[in-house]
Amino acid sequence: MYIVNIRVTFKTAPHEEISHMVLLDSNKRKLYEALLAQKNISEVIIIQTCNRFEIYIAGTGESEGIAQARKILLDWFGANTAKYMQIDTYLDAVNHLFRMVSSLDSMVVGESQILAQVKDSLNYSMRHNYSRKILKLAFQKALSVGKKVRTTTNISNGKVSISSVAVDHANFHSPIKDKKIIIVGTGKMAALVAEYLPSFNHRELVVIGRTPIKLKKFCDIYSGCPRTFDQLQQELKDADIIFSATTCPNVLITKEMIEKTINNRTKQLTIIDIAMPEDVDPTVGNISNVNYFCIDDLREISNKNSIARQEEAEKAETIIQDEISGFKNKLQSVHIDRLLSNLNDYTEEIRQREVNKSMRMLGKTEKRAKTVVDGLSKSIMKKTMHNFIIALKSSPASAEEIERLINLFTNNNNNNVKKPNVEVKHGKDVSKRSIETIKK
Repeated sequence: MYIVNIRVTFKTAPHEEISHMVLLDSNKRKLYEALLAQKNISEVIIIQTCNRFEIYIAGTGESEGIAQARKILLDWFGANTAKYMQIDTYLDAVNHLFRMVSSLDSMVVGESQILAQVKDSLNYSMRHNYSRKILKLAFQKALSVGKKVRTTTNISNGKVSISSVAVDHANFHSPIKDKKIIIVGTGKMAALVAEYLPSFNHRELVVIGRTPIKLKKFCDIYSGCPRTFDQLQQELKDADIIFSATTCPNVLITKEMIEKTINNRTKQLTIIDIAMPEDVDPTVGNISNVNYFCIDDLREISNKNSIARQEEAEKAETIIQDEISGFKNKLQSVHIDRLLSNLNDYTEEIRQREVNKSMRMLGKTEKRAKTVVDGLSKSIMKKTMHNFIIALKSSPASAEEIERLINLFTNNNNNNVKKPNVEVKHGKDVSKRSIETIKK
C-alpha cells in the first residue's frame, strides 16, 4: 500500500496558475471519480486553498498510481502544470501533510485557517467514500498533530500578515468593540481586514468602493454597508477607525478631509493605511486626536512576530518528527496486517481446492463426510500456519522483510498454485528523500 502527495503551491507556481486550478463542487467530484477510476488508485483526498492545490492518493502499485494521477491532472489543467508539480511518496508525503496542517508550509507560518481547511477536505472525501483506511488514518493523525503544535507551542501567537497586524494594532490603540469601522477598497488586503474584524465585535462596517458590482459582492460577504467615494467625507464624521487598502496611485484621504472631520467632533480617530502607494496623506498624523499608522509601522511589528514564530516553528518540527516516527510504526502494522490477510486468502484458496479434489475422489458420500473433511483441512491449515503467523507478528522485522518472507513462502514453483490476488507494495525507504519536481 502506498501514500503519494502531488501538489502545486505558492512555493513553485505563480498565483494565476493556482487560481485556474480551483474547482467548483461539481467539477471536484468529477476529478475525484476520474482518479478513483484508475486501477492503482483506491483512495483520494483533494485540498484546495488560495495558495495550494494538492491531491493525496493511496492504493497498490506506487509508480503506476503516480503515472495515472499525473496524467489525469495534466489532462485536466493543462500540460503547463507539470513544471510546477511536486511529488512526495510514503513518509515524505506524510511529513508534508503534518507540516502543512501545522502551518509550517504556509505562506504565513502559524496561520490558523489551514487546519479547518484540511479537516473539511477529509470530511468531504469520507462523506463521499473517496477515502478509506489509509488516508483516513493519515489525515486524522495529521489533524491531531496540527492541534498539538498549536497547543504546545506559540506558533500562532502574534499576527504576521499586514492585514491582521493592522486590525490588532488598531484594536490596541482604539478597541474595536462597538465601533464604526470604514474600509476603503475592495481588494485582497481589504478582504483580509474584513475577515479579521468580526471577532472584535464592531458595531458597524462601511465599505468604500469604486466598482458597484465588486462593492456589493464585498459587502454581501462581509456584512458591510456599501458607499461610494463621494460619500466618504460624510461617513468620516462619526467613524472610529479607518483602514485604507486600495491600489489607487493617488492620495484619497487628505489632511483637509480629516481636519474637517475632527473639527466637528471630540472623539479620537484611528487611521491605518496599508496601501502601496499610500492612500492617506501622512501629515494627518500631525492632527491632534488622530492616530495614524502606515504600512512601514506595521511591517516592523510583522517582522518581529515572524522571527518569534520561526523560533516556535523549530519546536513544531521536533514534534512532527516524533509523531512521524510513531506513525511509521502504525503504517507498518497496517501493511503487515494486509500482507497477512493476503497470505490467509492464498492458503484458503489452496485448502478449498484440495477439499474439492478430495470430495470428487470420494464420490457420492454423506454430507457429514464433507463436513469432516472440511473441518479437518481447516484444522490442519490453522495449526500449520499458526506459529508462522505469530512469529511474523512478533518479529521486529520491517514490512518489506515480512513481504519478502511471504513471497518466498508462496513462490513454490508450482504453476498450479495461484498467487494472492492483491499485490501489496511497500513504500520507499523513509531514510531517503523522495521529493521530485516534475519538469516534463
